[in-house]
Amino acid sequence: MRFGLFLLFEWSGPGRAFDAMYGDLLEEVAFAEEQGLETVWLAEHHFVSYSACPQPLMFAIKAASQTRRVRFGTGVLVLPFYHPLRLAGEIAVADVLTGGRLEIGVGRGAYPYEFARYDLPFDEGRARTQECLEIMLRAWREDDVAHVGRFYQFPAATVLPRPLQRPHPPIWIAALNPESFTYAIGHGHRLLSTVFRDPVDKVAEKVDLYRRTLKEAGKTEADSDLGLLRIAYVAETDAAAREALPHVTKTHRTWHHLHFGSESVRGGVVSSDPVEHEPSPEEAWERLIIGGPERCIRQIQALEAVGVDLLLMNMNFGNMTHPEAMRSLRLFGREVLPAFTSR
Repeated sequence: MRFGLFLLFEWSGPGRAFDAMYGDLLEEVAFAEEQGLETVWLAEHHFVSYSACPQPLMFAIKAASQTRRVRFGTGVLVLPFYHPLRLAGEIAVADVLTGGRLEIGVGRGAYPYEFARYDLPFDEGRARTQECLEIMLRAWREDDVAHVGRFYQFPAATVLPRPLQRPHPPIWIAALNPESFTYAIGHGHRLLSTVFRDPVDKVAEKVDLYRRTLKEAGKTEADSDLGLLRIAYVAETDAAAREALPHVTKTHRTWHHLHFGSESVRGGVVSSDPVEHEPSPEEAWERLIIGGPERCIRQIQALEAVGVDLLLMNMNFGNMTHPEAMRSLRLFGREVLPAFTSR
């Protein structure tokens, strides 16, 4: 298996200075590289404490200056919020300044709250995303690109600079349903999907969908890739790990309110009031990668057994403190990762 770190950039509120928050996360990135993780994925969201990072490319450039090997993925750039020519240029700059260590994840966006504040119709997200991406792909390959489409119209322009990775960094599509899987694989892209809270049998269904879609497209797993996001927390013992369960509840509630449009937001801070049908602490304990090292190894082995090859772990969630996240990451690298890399 391959492993990456996923940073959500959750902000606890006005008592947390942003320079301190970003400094702590940069330390986690450098430590993830030391532990042997191969990628760090960076969320993008706007106007909400759930994820206080409106431009992951900027963070990637800074983090790359403090690391040597680890690659950086955007998880994901919300394409309806951008003009494709501008974003194509910004990605190219970031790829150059990170030394060609960039992976570009893109998606349609998930939260109506954000779309309303950009004065964009939420139901146009998929169409806007596909048109924006198609323009960017042309802009990285061609000179003097002109376009007349549904959402974008412009005369001939050449995007400069060009990305260091030619013709462009690898493209990953945020995919949750069969239509998105078909689009990504049909266009030769890789896939990112979220299984933060799903039981293992649901994870298996997602892997099966990926393999089935590849087969229908006449392709193999060598032609694509599937990265799955999962909450993970390693403690010295199972009993100590249970202390992370309130963090799981906190992050689930804020996500749920944003996803289903029931959020209450004041000063950017999203409510974390209880929601219907939320996973109980015991359900989270059984489903997620939470426990002492041996338990976490077994949980990851269960994912490996159903075909998960690339696991992207959210290891700082629900307003967890930086020392908690660092301790978990250290135990993962020292006690868990060797079970999968020393075979």
